[in-house]
Amino acid sequence: MPNLPPFNPALGLGNPNVQTIVSSVGRKLFKPNWLDNFLAQSEHRDIHVMGQHLTARYTRARQPDAPVVIIIHGWLGSADSSYVLSSAQALHQAGFQVVRLTLRDHGNTAHLNEGLFHSAMTDEVVAAAQFIMQDFPDSRIGVMGFSMGGNFALRLAKHLPALVTLAICPAISPAHTVEQIGGSLIYQKYFMGKWRTLWEQKQRAFPDSYDFSALANHSSIQILTEIFIAEHTEFAHIDDYYAAYDLRGDALAGVSATILAAEDDPIIPPEHYRDLPASIDIELTRKGGHTAYIKNWRLESWVDDYAEGFFTKRLG
Repeated sequence: MPNLPPFNPALGLGNPNVQTIVSSVGRKLFKPNWLDNFLAQSEHRDIHVMGQHLTARYTRARQPDAPVVIIIHGWLGSADSSYVLSSAQALHQAGFQVVRLTLRDHGNTAHLNEGLFHSAMTDEVVAAAQFIMQDFPDSRIGVMGFSMGGNFALRLAKHLPALVTLAICPAISPAHTVEQIGGSLIYQKYFMGKWRTLWEQKQRAFPDSYDFSALANHSSIQILTEIFIAEHTEFAHIDDYYAAYDLRGDALAGVSATILAAEDDPIIPPEHYRDLPASIDIELTRKGGHTAYIKNWRLESWVDDYAEGFFTKRLG
């Protein structure tokens, strides 16, 4: 574990919902002074795997063999999500090469592939990680994921054990995570709005293939998920879909990875981490919200400090 002072948010930032909302919404409103320079240093990379077209943003270090950290955003986020950019900039400043991967359909890429994204696409993301690893043959490589991206990071750790893996508040039980979101008017409205925007983009890009108008009248994320899986994926039942990326039980047996999560997370309850295999190192903090860890009113995240210390120790 990194040698850091415990997370201690500034006065007024202790509430988990404040943490989560400020992290996902507030950080979009205030552009940090380093952002333009960091974006200018990043290069676009097209990733073609398994007949699909994904994208990533590479920010290279001065040393071509410097260690690499792949960052995977959360559900309906992207390589340009504020939390991804913040961690990427901190890691790059510490001397790492950083790859910000965008999953299929995320980050305004709905037009690149006719097929729809769903969260059980393990093989595609493993192939994307292997593609990236081939771009950096002389470097040690780690992966860092947030929420759903944390779930993907843990699956990558299972299939690609050479990766040094850090998962931030990962979704362990997909069914329960959807239930948690559905139990909050704020979070349900937030995610459903972003999901509907994605469907609109997909329908505009492939009007002969998709018509999502039948989903417009549903206000429950659980019901929308069930309909989406039944009509637009290969899964016969919603339970089969959830089982494909449920990480409880022995799904992660023998996998080496670290999880950083908060006891007050309003979306992923801490009990989801209790029965994971001993090979998973779990660090639970008292506060932090969902992937937030906002430490001050400059909206800086303690996650960035943690990630820098973690990967310096493991990859440096």
